Amino acid sequence: MSAMPISLPVDAREAIALAELVLDHAEGRELNDELRARLAARLATLNLRSMEIFPASLVRDPIHRSAYYLAADGMAGPVPQSLLLRIAPASAPASGLFPQAQLIVRQRAATGIELLVDAIPFSTRDYEALRTFAEQVDDAFLPRPQGARAAIAAGNRHPEISLPAIFEAYRVILKTLGLNMASTPQLSATREMTTEQALAERDGEDPTAAGHTRVSIRHLYHAGLWAAIRAGWREGYSAEADHIIISGATDDDIRRSVEAAKEAIRQAAGYTKFTTDTSRLIELRADPRHPEPWSEVVVRERFEYLFSPDERRWILAEFARPFQAGDRTYRLEESQIRRLAVKFGPSLKLHEELYDWIREVKSTAPGSRSFDFEPSLDEAETLTTPEELLFCMHWLKARGRPAQLVPPNLGFKKRQAYPSAMESSPEAGVGLRDYVKKKMWPELVPRVERDFGGRPLEELGARVAELAAVARHFNATLSIHSGSGKQAEVLRQIGRATAGRVNYKISGELQLQLFDVLSEQPPGSYWRQLYERMVRRAEAFAEKGAFGEESALAAYYRQLGRGDSLGDAARGRVDGNLFLVFWLGNVVGSRDVESPDGDQRFFKEKLDELPAELVREVRRRNTRYIVWLAEQLRG
Repeated sequence: MSAMPISLPVDAREAIALAELVLDHAEGRELNDELRARLAARLATLNLRSMEIFPASLVRDPIHRSAYYLAADGMAGPVPQSLLLRIAPASAPASGLFPQAQLIVRQRAATGIELLVDAIPFSTRDYEALRTFAEQVDDAFLPRPQGARAAIAAGNRHPEISLPAIFEAYRVILKTLGLNMASTPQLSATREMTTEQALAERDGEDPTAAGHTRVSIRHLYHAGLWAAIRAGWREGYSAEADHIIISGATDDDIRRSVEAAKEAIRQAAGYTKFTTDTSRLIELRADPRHPEPWSEVVVRERFEYLFSPDERRWILAEFARPFQAGDRTYRLEESQIRRLAVKFGPSLKLHEELYDWIREVKSTAPGSRSFDFEPSLDEAETLTTPEELLFCMHWLKARGRPAQLVPPNLGFKKRQAYPSAMESSPEAGVGLRDYVKKKMWPELVPRVERDFGGRPLEELGARVAELAAVARHFNATLSIHSGSGKQAEVLRQIGRATAGRVNYKISGELQLQLFDVLSEQPPGSYWRQLYERMVRRAEAFAEKGAFGEESALAAYYRQLGRGDSLGDAARGRVDGNLFLVFWLGNVVGSRDVESPDGDQRFFKEKLDELPAELVREVRRRNTRYIVWLAEQLRG
């Protein structure tokens, strides 16, 4: 045995025992799921204490076929260390892919073969090693475009905690339902996360500034590789740069926002799905539902101002023909075409610009050059009509930027249940009449009462079915945003209405389940006190108006006696403090200024130190929730 470093991440004797087992199972045989499963079963007989092995990750070295790679956690140090183990006969050349590998052991095995075991740091922060493995050892772990697959797009505000649980859920769904619904990692590229430079400059004193998760675009991508490799997920998954948002009050502000968005896209080059949000440019006064809509005269003037003569002729001719979608034929009147063009035209042109930039960035990025494009309509302040969806989808397709997914505004609110009754009550929660207050949805209550006998969920199902038919007309998939917190009946309505072809996005609920676990710890315990300080920090921000109009909800729900409860997740959390349900997650990116020991690090840094038993409980809930979603959405 060669000389060893003073400190090793795994025990050398255990490493040799592992190496013998791997070669005994794998040498001369095809590496497949069955072989990896047999290896997993035999691992238990080794009674390993210094490492946790992820047998589904096992793969041969692409150059030296007698060498093998295996992901593991080294448990010999004070904290677990993510590793990539390389197991090879001593006669095999050293790895040129990982030249900085640390020798763990060189020893002759019982079979007489001298074996080497090396360890490569392989955490979510070891970007180069993760990319090398995924791009040059086993490219099955690279994300792929989603295409027409149904998916549960799971956002990862705490990727090291949630991603392993999410891939476990996808495995269960594949085995039990026969569906690959994998679409992760996923976060808003200019809201929940941001560039590393912007993250470094963020002091945490603005809880709504981009990057409140303290997860960068690059980090989430690499965390996705890390989790997929350790899970052995070779079935394909998409990685989404969600909601690349354009904002600003002036043309100069918007142009600066566009440049920032392009930089975010450049850093997201490895992602395979992009959601662009140009709703800032949607002109709501062109919509008759606006409280003060423009007259036909003003709309005509705006139409002539916004578009050249050639563009005007194209628009009026292109959208005058009938469109057959599902069992309906849509015919747009000339005045309606002008209103739709004025409302959406500038926004759609910006989608085109961003699409072209994505295509340019992807053309030189490793992995697949193809990508899924998702132009967001869900952030518009009006409910999306079938005519609006048709107009936007056809515009983009006709101009060479087809969308593979499209998210309408269904009237969903983030992390909140959708009303099941017209009136509010303790049993039903917020009723539709109260739910629509301060929203530009004047048609919703009359439609539910007139056509659906006061049953909001039946109306929702019918509306989703019509929108899904329009999406399918363009070979696209309806994408449901703000999916966290919705009840089983809502999910079943969506599954039936879309016939199971749906992209369902969640994010906040997985984080809320982490907070649930913290809040359930014994009073006075470290993690319960951390949760209470987060709550106080959120309410302190609210007192300063940091959350805009919704800042007032902090005091409102306190007065209702909701305290710091996040409510019953099974009921859509309607009985909880909805201010905290919506805004507590933003505090993760702020500092723990009330920490009694003076440790004022960001809350995110402390949550990353969650003990193993609490991590296991959070993951159990995350996995169960995603599987439950799939069961309801299967259509």
